[in-house]
Order: sequence, then structure tokens, then C-alpha cells
Amino acid sequence: MRRNSLSTFISTLIPGVGYMYLGLYRKGLEALALFLLVKPVFSIFGLGAIGSILQFFIWIYAFVDTFKTASLLDSGKYVEDDYFIFNGFYSRDSYGNKKNIDIRYLINILAILLILAGVFSIVNKAFGTNELYIMVKSFVKQYFIPVVMVLGGFYLLLQNRR
Repeated sequence: MRRNSLSTFISTLIPGVGYMYLGLYRKGLEALALFLLVKPVFSIFGLGAIGSILQFFIWIYAFVDTFKTASLLDSGKYVEDDYFIFNGFYSRDSYGNKKNIDIRYLINILAILLILAGVFSIVNKAFGTNELYIMVKSFVKQYFIPVVMVLGGFYLLLQNRR
């Protein structure tokens, strides 16, 4: 069954909805929840700008991956309804089959995220009134995403030439 590409495109505008349109509800719900929660959680620490940047990257990844998944489904391949983020955290047995989620990886990622959130929060509190810090923060808010988009475009063009 060929999927309508316009319907697929429209459903990818909100991360997770495209996966659900393709029948991958677990992956879609996790992507949608992650997208909706990342900015409020980072805003608690006074890091709403970083949350916005992460939301942007989640949106780009989900957008591209939804089209890749739709292409696989259109070619008749089976796509397992796996997790959006936690898919890589399964341990595998000697035959390569997935076992339960390996909790050590989750704890390590949580530890790294807590450390980063703490460092950014401390920097934000310590230098929040400094004019140079405010100027750099404003610059990052205004220009970070466009610069990443330009660099990402060049990267994709260079990858396409190989």
C-alpha cells in the first residue's frame, strides 16, 4: 500500500504524529511526549533557550526519520514499533535478540543530563546579570539555529557527492 506523501508530510509537522500515522504508536507517543516536555523541563532550570534548541533537533530527527520509515514501509519492509529514544538501550543475547532495557545506560544518560543541567543552571545564575553573558546568550538565541541549518545543509550536500 502506497502512502499519500502529502498526508505523510502534514503528519510529520508535529513530531510523533507522523509515526502514529504510519501505525507506530509507541514510537510516536514517545517522540511527541519528548518534544512537548523538553522545553518546560529545561525552563524549570532557567534554560528555556537550550530546551528550544533541543526541541528543534528532535523535530528535525523525527521529520527525517518518519520519511525514512514511510519509505521502508512502502517498499514492503517490516518496521518494528520500537521506542523513539530508548531503542538503543536494549542489551542483546548471543543471538542478537533484544532483551530488557539495560538500566546502566539509562542511569549514565540521566547522570550526564543532570550534570549538564546543573552546570548550565549555575552558569545562568552566576552570570545572569553580566552584560557580556546576556549579549552572548542573545546571540546564541538569534543565530544558533540558522547557523546549524546552514551547516546541516552543507553537510548533506557533501554527503550526497560521495
